[in-house]
Amino acid sequence: MKYFLLLVILLVSNFIHAQAFSNSVMGTIGKFGEGYGGEMTFNTNLDEYSFTQIALDVSLSSYTSGEVSIPYSSYTVSYSYFTTLYATARRYKVLSIGAGLLTGYELVNGGNNAFSNIVFLDGQSKLIYGATVGAEIDVIISNRLSVVAKTSEFYHMNSDFGQFTNFTGIGIRYYFFR
Repeated sequence: MKYFLLLVILLVSNFIHAQAFSNSVMGTIGKFGEGYGGEMTFNTNLDEYSFTQIALDVSLSSYTSGEVSIPYSSYTVSYSYFTTLYATARRYKVLSIGAGLLTGYELVNGGNNAFSNIVFLDGQSKLIYGATVGAEIDVIISNRLSVVAKTSEFYHMNSDFGQFTNFTGIGIRYYFFR
């Protein structure tokens, strides 16, 4: 009886482990609007075909108004839901799309409203919020790593320097417990 119980526990724990879907982290760099930026994400796989993503995005850019170029950066956090559109056998290549909400901070000219002794800024540093939609192509290269090509469109509802901003980049995803 003791061995039977041990066998049942081992089989059940193996079944539970086999049904678990791994979490992952990803880092990407690329073109962010008119500048450059990066993204760090934590992904929680809900099932074989969907996952949620918490992302931290940083962009460094400049806004040109006439002859004046104004530096600005944004720091946002987003929460998105992604679903698989297409996957090859054994999921070596996966195309996913997703959408979510974001919030963050837009820093204009390092926080200074006076740009020079004759130019003053209309826009100001402030909290921003909005939505995001995106697509990812994930190509597995090992048991724990994959290369990811990603594009996202950010809509900052109350931004003074670009309500629509695109991020397109490439990165590496690391899978836990795989």
